[in-house]
Amino acid sequence: MKDENNNLKGSEIDSGTDEWINPIGGLGDTLMLSGVLKLVHDKFPEKRYNLIRRTEYTNFLREHPIIARVGFPPRGARIISTTYWQDEHYGQEGNRAFQILARMFGLETPVEEKLFLTGEPDDIFLKNNIIPWREKNVIIAPSSDSPRKVMHPMAWHHLVERLYVDGIFVMQVGRPNEMHIKNTYSLLGATNPRQIISLLGKANVIITSDNFIMHAAHLVQKPAVVLWGPTKPEFYGYTGHVHLRSQKICALQSECIGPKVPQNYPTPCPLGLEHCINQIPVEEIYKAVKKLL
Repeated sequence: MKDENNNLKGSEIDSGTDEWINPIGGLGDTLMLSGVLKLVHDKFPEKRYNLIRRTEYTNFLREHPIIARVGFPPRGARIISTTYWQDEHYGQEGNRAFQILARMFGLETPVEEKLFLTGEPDDIFLKNNIIPWREKNVIIAPSSDSPRKVMHPMAWHHLVERLYVDGIFVMQVGRPNEMHIKNTYSLLGATNPRQIISLLGKANVIITSDNFIMHAAHLVQKPAVVLWGPTKPEFYGYTGHVHLRSQKICALQSECIGPKVPQNYPTPCPLGLEHCINQIPVEEIYKAVKKLL
């Protein structure tokens, strides 16, 4: 039997569930982890893990077929960290984040990078016809947990203005404290991650940086234009997406984002407007979106 939190009780916990997964990273990392665990489950159907309860991640992983229990580990339990960026091969050619995660859970790589969402997306916005969709619809997600992966708002303004003049419906998703981009239908702070995933499935094109939305676009198999700053599509990006990067070489690249400088992740780039992601021409982004449409 299970309680209301989907926890197996007492002696009913399988003897093979003494390993606890400690999910660390963003929601995009959680989608990758969920995909890897689904591959493990498909190959080893009897395998089970416990999941350390973390509010942001539990909603995505609680109903996963490989998760037996969600809670807190006893003293001495075996903890499996998901910090793939601390792997000795991280950043080397061919060692993509998904593949490193797969090896951490005992899979022989390369594996298919197929993401997995437990349960069903929350489609309340679609069921109630809340969104005034048009013939062509674009969703933008300008934000990231790291300011170094965020393009300047004025570039977004110029891009959306071009699309708006073309009669394209542009919707913005993100957190409530983010800057609203003019001429977008704002859902800032109005959606949870599952609702966003449902909305992405309705869009024609998604424009985003390296964030949760990029991974979610791959999950629902939607075309996306992805803007890259200090991180690289070779390690995180997906085939089927359009990847745009600045052609300028940054003198501070080795001191930007990475395992050796974790303190930089939540800080803005010291170059300001000269930051690498700001060097992607708006015209180039516009043309990529129009081509996909």
